Amino acid sequence: MLFTLALPVLLLALTGLLIVLLTPISTGGEDDEELTQQELAATATALAAEHSGDEPPAGPPPGVFKHPRPESLPTAIVMDVIDGDTIDVRIMGKAETVRYYGIDTPEREEPCFEEAKERNEELVGRHVLLLADARDRDRSGRLLRYVFTLDGLSVDAMLAAEGFALAWAEDGYYRDTLMGLEEEAEREGRGCLWGEGKEEQ
Repeated sequence: MLFTLALPVLLLALTGLLIVLLTPISTGGEDDEELTQQELAATATALAAEHSGDEPPAGPPPGVFKHPRPESLPTAIVMDVIDGDTIDVRIMGKAETVRYYGIDTPEREEPCFEEAKERNEELVGRHVLLLADARDRDRSGRLLRYVFTLDGLSVDAMLAAEGFALAWAEDGYYRDTLMGLEEEAEREGRGCLWGEGKEEQ
């Protein structure tokens, strides 16, 4: 009889103890909650990358620049990627072939051609921004333009910095910057031009 009366009290006490043990201890209020959410998000990203076999995306190499006012540049639709430094686009309703102003990449049948073309495709996506310089067209009639992603990242600079392109040394507003990025890529042994692919050339 005594045991029957004590059982509900005992169960109530155990329930209260479990609630205390399972409740997270917090001393910082909303700040701690916000920090925990950020940590969880970062952990989830890292775990997803681990299970997919990829690492979280890294930022661009040092020295790669963005246009200060990308919203001021004309937008073009990318129709095709020809190689590492040439794309077919549609701009203002007109089809054009754009040759990148600031870089030169390997031609077809040359080492590093496929790697440079593939990296160019990854960078440009479906839309790009175009910036003119001193020369408007090359001898083949192609538009000469610096190419930027929609958020203003220089595609010319990325390809040079990652070891997929040589800087165009003759002229251009960004010539010195791109030449510096090429030199840094060579020193660091980046990409197919200066890394493993260099041995095959």
